[in-house]
Amino acid sequence: MMRRILSLLTIVFIHVAVATAQTGQVSGKISDDNGQPLIGANVVVKGTTIGTISDLDGNYTLSGIPVGSQTLVSSFIGYGNVEKTIEILNGQTLTISFILIEDIAQLDELIVIGYGVQKKSDKTGAVSQIKADEMNGGVITDPMQAIQGKTAGVTITKKGGDPNSGFSVKIRGASGFSSNTEPLYVIDGVPGVDPTTIAPEDIETFNILKDAASTAIYGSRGSNGVVIITTKKGTKESNQIQFGIKTSIDQVANKLDLLTADEIRNYVANNNLDFTDNGANTDWQDEIFRRGITQNYNLNFSGGTEKSNYYASLTQANFEGVMKGTSKDRTIGKINLTHKAFENKLTLSGSMSGTFEQNQYENYDGYDKDDILYQAFQRNPTDPVYDANGDYFQIIRAFNYENPLSVINQVDNIRDAKRFFGNFKADLEIIEGLIGSVNIGYIRDDQESSVFRPQGIYATVDPGYGSKSYENTTQKLIDITGNYVKTFNGVHNLNALAGYSYQESINSAFWANAVNPQSPYMKYNNLGSFVDDARNIGSRKETWKLIGFFGRVQYNYDSKYFASASLRKDGSSKFGANHKWGWFPTLALAWDLQREGFLSNITEINQFKLRGSYGISGNQEIGVYRSQLVFAASGSATDPETGNRVTTYRNPWNANPDLKWEETSEFNLGLDFAIFNSRISGSLEYYNKQTSDLLGEYPVPVPPYLSDKIFANSGSMTNNGVELFVQAHAIERSNFSWKTSLNIGHNKTILKDLGEWVPSGEDHDGYLTGRGLIGDQNYVTGNITDQELAAFYLPVYVGLNNDGSFLYKSVSGGITRELTSAKREIVGTPLPDVEIGWTNNFTFYRNFTFDFSFRSLIGNDVYNATKMFFDSPSLLPQLNALPDAIDWKEKGRTSSAQIADIYVEDGSFLKL
Repeated sequence: MMRRILSLLTIVFIHVAVATAQTGQVSGKISDDNGQPLIGANVVVKGTTIGTISDLDGNYTLSGIPVGSQTLVSSFIGYGNVEKTIEILNGQTLTISFILIEDIAQLDELIVIGYGVQKKSDKTGAVSQIKADEMNGGVITDPMQAIQGKTAGVTITKKGGDPNSGFSVKIRGASGFSSNTEPLYVIDGVPGVDPTTIAPEDIETFNILKDAASTAIYGSRGSNGVVIITTKKGTKESNQIQFGIKTSIDQVANKLDLLTADEIRNYVANNNLDFTDNGANTDWQDEIFRRGITQNYNLNFSGGTEKSNYYASLTQANFEGVMKGTSKDRTIGKINLTHKAFENKLTLSGSMSGTFEQNQYENYDGYDKDDILYQAFQRNPTDPVYDANGDYFQIIRAFNYENPLSVINQVDNIRDAKRFFGNFKADLEIIEGLIGSVNIGYIRDDQESSVFRPQGIYATVDPGYGSKSYENTTQKLIDITGNYVKTFNGVHNLNALAGYSYQESINSAFWANAVNPQSPYMKYNNLGSFVDDARNIGSRKETWKLIGFFGRVQYNYDSKYFASASLRKDGSSKFGANHKWGWFPTLALAWDLQREGFLSNITEINQFKLRGSYGISGNQEIGVYRSQLVFAASGSATDPETGNRVTTYRNPWNANPDLKWEETSEFNLGLDFAIFNSRISGSLEYYNKQTSDLLGEYPVPVPPYLSDKIFANSGSMTNNGVELFVQAHAIERSNFSWKTSLNIGHNKTILKDLGEWVPSGEDHDGYLTGRGLIGDQNYVTGNITDQELAAFYLPVYVGLNNDGSFLYKSVSGGITRELTSAKREIVGTPLPDVEIGWTNNFTFYRNFTFDFSFRSLIGNDVYNATKMFFDSPSLLPQLNALPDAIDWKEKGRTSSAQIADIYVEDGSFLKL
């Protein structure tokens, strides 16, 4: 009855084909294998847009069918398609009925887990899958952009519109604050691969492992989640050549609302000020910004036979940033090959990809002469871009006052990167059910950076500058596994895995820089021609190794009761002599209630599975040699005995033989559901993560220590959250379909303890530098015991002092103008309360698609540092400012930028 009520809602979409000359008609009934009518089922003439849907009794009538041999296709959500070939005569009416069989393939789709695959219906952990046709469209600068807003609990953000800035990915919140909190990326079975080496068009699926029970099979690197990317492979069905072109246009949506030239002139006149007006009306933001045009071309070949298949692609993309001088040009070539031999007992597979990328950068990282945004924002609009001779106009109105167009057009800052990735895998069926596998991977990243600044581009005297640097990273991997799969008595299903993993990474680099170039034409290509003695050269080489032994057992009884357990032992060269090895166990249980008698008769329910898991995963992302006492060159000095110049050394950090794994234990409860023939499906998750022995860098006194810092384990934090994912095939018709999905995630990160190395229970971060900010009190965030991570921790503004400076609440209970005695309070958090993603896919006439997605963060705050730097009346009239500066002037403010709680703003947003 519930199915009838749901299907009745779609009856208004009945489509009746209009009969024309030389046509016939077909009518009949569509029912399931129990004889129950299917309401709203499709019938379509294959290869055409002629179709209809069944009525309340499952009956349909399809008119306007062209004469001749035709194939009818009947389909319904949750059921397999049925095709029937008929012969139509002009004016003829045939009776053709369909019986559709329920298809649970949607629940039996394979998801990729660590070192294997698993039926979607058999999963016991929190795993999300995004397929190629579900990814975000348009021109994608980074593969992770393709799944932004697609799954609950995964926050993907990007800083600004620079095509060279990467995406930050957090799975179920950050599991640390000093160590790397990015997830582990595994591409085609090889961990540690940079996802930007893969073209988004080559990706088949993303599988995101979120809970510790799923990630701990990767042991030491699973605490921040795992993103498994599987690339496309050829199939035996057809040989294909595909070519695609994508183009996008980017522009700045909202420019900063700065004063115009006329508004500054009015300000000068109203306040009777002495001011040099150079007669221009320049919008400096218009001068540095442009409309960015991005183009992407992808050509791929695929195909195969019963024994072999192939997939090869070439992708060329040019990303032009909205800021002049920023761009990324990238070419990716990839090939995947698979071959079966020895009566299909041996499967050989391999892949290779090469990425060639050139980046052009502009600086916008702070208060510098070459910071384009800062210089454009502060630049007086009465100053022209060029002088009367056509040269860049220069004037010294204040310290660090430069023409941003001069910097953009005359400073070179480029990078050439080459990345190679390859793997070879052999799978051999040793006996029935037992597969032995060897997977060998190799990664090589090379990048060469070059910077050149000719003499005289700044308003002040500048000798010029040049630098060259080169960096290489290689990683070698070998995984050896044995996987045994067996079904006993038709109901006992066993999957056992055992393996060994070895990974080695080597990083080397060298660099050289000099000042006072003699020729603007040789640029950075001949640093020896720079005549100044202020040259600098350096090099380094470092390595780390990781060895792991692991095992996993998965069992289910009649696809009703499920159990899974795993254990991994990892050894890392990064840790101290006393703690190089770590153990990472997991346990997961599940129960599919739909298969029990009390639910199995409710045909509207297709799945109702409860899951629970607990696991421990680790984190080793602290850098290399942090547990050892090392020596670094610190300069040169004169040996008092010989009079010779010698190199001096220092200890950059102290030895710590007790440096060990950061560990995250996680408890996860989940519910998987599917109803109405899987027309609606989804999952609900609750999790609690406890991270202990946080890896970090901590200050220590000298003496007794040799150095003023040490790397150690200190403190703990928690992440608690709820995630909901719902997917619905809302409309399925012959000429129109609508698929929609909604995901909602809530996560709260609390710093429970900062540990022995931070006895005050308070760690400061988010330091701001710039015009007017002096001293070590200009931090805006704090990591404080029992508070949210990286909360905004600021002095509270109460008014203006007689001298025009800010007044704050003081620690003593009164008011003060000094930051050192100001009382700080937690006034906001950059972490959202809720993250929402809503995706919609429409298909018209089977060949046209229209997709759109909404993404929203709610409850997060931002610190508006730009407003803080540009709302001070002390900038006027020499420098530009926000209109707020005039309002502050009327209130009597005279101070330059000062931190305060008034600059914390609501950062909630909704993006299409």
